[in-house]
Amino acid sequence: MQQIRFTVNLTTKELFLFSMRHTYVSMSGVVGLLISIGSFIICACKYRTLDTTAIIALLIIGCLFTIVQPLMLYSKAKAQKKQNEDINDTLNYILDDQGITVSQEDQVAHIKWYEIRRKVQTKSAIYLYMSPVRAFIFPKAQLGEQYESSCEFITSQMNKYKDYEPEQEETPDDGKDGE
Repeated sequence: MQQIRFTVNLTTKELFLFSMRHTYVSMSGVVGLLISIGSFIICACKYRTLDTTAIIALLIIGCLFTIVQPLMLYSKAKAQKKQNEDINDTLNYILDDQGITVSQEDQVAHIKWYEIRRKVQTKSAIYLYMSPVRAFIFPKAQLGEQYESSCEFITSQMNKYKDYEPEQEETPDDGKDGE
């Protein structure tokens, strides 16, 4: 049985990169970027024919998704890092054939491979999503030499369970026949 062990202590930058990716890969993030870029293009092309109020409005709209939102995401990541004790402490991970075991001090959780909905690999991290908004973050810098082997192992385990449907546990009959 293969087992990969590593520890992760998330930084503000890693939380910010996750938030940026999560925000801007979604449909609303793409639409927001298109609105911002469109506003800048309109402002640049029609600069001579627009009045000052329209130019200012277009510049503000353009800055919303290209400057303001990233600053807000960074601020949120920084606040989350300060306020959330679970994020500040080191997380210990064990990847094995059964799933992912994560521990922190005296708390332990085990996630089965079939509970992982998707894997996203970027140049700086691996994100394993259990829900549309909940994910494990495995930063490349913190995995070091284990990064490649972790990527391969995670992919192989997820492929094993790609079509797996956990069986429904049957509830025991309590002796009542439809009463």
